[in-house]
Amino acid sequence: MLRTLFSFDNLAITIATIAAVGLLYVVPQNFDFLNPVSQALGDLDITDMVFSQFRNEDDTPVDTNIVIVNIGMADRSEIAVMLQNLARHQPAAVGIDAFFRAPKDSASDAELAEAMAQIDHLVLVSKVAFKKESNEEDVERWAMSEAAEGEVFDTLETSHAMFTQHADHGYANLVLDQEASFMTCREVTFVEPWGTATEYSFPVALAKSVDPAAAQRAIARGEGEQTVNYHGNYRSFYHVDVWQALDPDFDLSFVRGKIVLLGFMGPDLETRSLEDAFFTPLNENYVGRSFPDMYGVVIHANVISMILRGNYIESMDQTTSILIGLLVLVVNVMMFTWMYEHHEKWYDMFAVAVQLAESLGILFLIITVFDSSDYKLALTPALLSVFLVGTVHDLYQDSLKKIIVGGLRRVKRGRKSATSDSA
Repeated sequence: MLRTLFSFDNLAITIATIAAVGLLYVVPQNFDFLNPVSQALGDLDITDMVFSQFRNEDDTPVDTNIVIVNIGMADRSEIAVMLQNLARHQPAAVGIDAFFRAPKDSASDAELAEAMAQIDHLVLVSKVAFKKESNEEDVERWAMSEAAEGEVFDTLETSHAMFTQHADHGYANLVLDQEASFMTCREVTFVEPWGTATEYSFPVALAKSVDPAAAQRAIARGEGEQTVNYHGNYRSFYHVDVWQALDPDFDLSFVRGKIVLLGFMGPDLETRSLEDAFFTPLNENYVGRSFPDMYGVVIHANVISMILRGNYIESMDQTTSILIGLLVLVVNVMMFTWMYEHHEKWYDMFAVAVQLAESLGILFLIITVFDSSDYKLALTPALLSVFLVGTVHDLYQDSLKKIIVGGLRRVKRGRKSATSDSA
């Protein structure tokens, strides 16, 4: 068995399979006609099934720490009325997921600024960006472009000074590719450097007002991307529609001591809108989707909920992922070669059965561990090695082996001939 394991054939098959796996990563990124396929496959994540299929939102307990208020199409005067109605019931903190970049009507601006001053802990959104992005028309899609990876943001965009004087701020950027608006929002960051300063995210800034220790634990996780452990859509939180927030007689006493988030969730909660809407793992149609399922303010609510509860999703590191993939590949090559040499008539049936069983086993393991332990197994290299090893093994035995052996023989004969001539 050891001789089989360390044979030249097994080494060649292993190297060829590794090369094939590498091609699956490299080729789509370097050919434009494959970009749509690459993006679609890159947006698939088997763990999405846990959120969309295994966790029933109807069975999810409502997070009573957070209240989401839909501002709909309300103008600044109406938002001021909402804030006044909320302030009477003393919420722990209020966050507004909307920009007020420039002055408009002086009267409505003054009303809004005065209403903001009544909130003890108010947080407005900011945006970390690059100067070149600040001059573009599409500045409301607060996404972190893949082109910005490894670069430090040089600009912080905020609302006008008349509104920020009584408020803190935190960036509302989501980790998305701006050129692929269909991409799913799975990750966020908690802190981002910009210029020589640092900005906390909108959820972290709000969490600091209620539970500084929980916010500090989030900050201590560093500047890397964090997978969002989604609690649910807006029905999994206390929620208030625009007309309710504007009604002075509507009972808002339940907001006392809560984090209140104001943001756009359609003209009303019954009317769907594409504005500030994103795909998330909760989308039931995780393949072939056509309509975003969650508004940006609800994503922020989920991140705040995760921070306050401390139920983060941990992920397997890349080195461990590659080592496991290599181990699975070596074991499979050893089994396939042994079966081919000793029971060739059963080899094809054996190969198909092993590949199917291992693929299903890996997928089941990923889903089960994620659902039970909030731990993300990065077993894509292992899954790809299982998927390709049979094909590469057959290709090697039928063609590559003859080519390699023939080449080695020609080299050997060439060396002998050169030795004879020199003699």
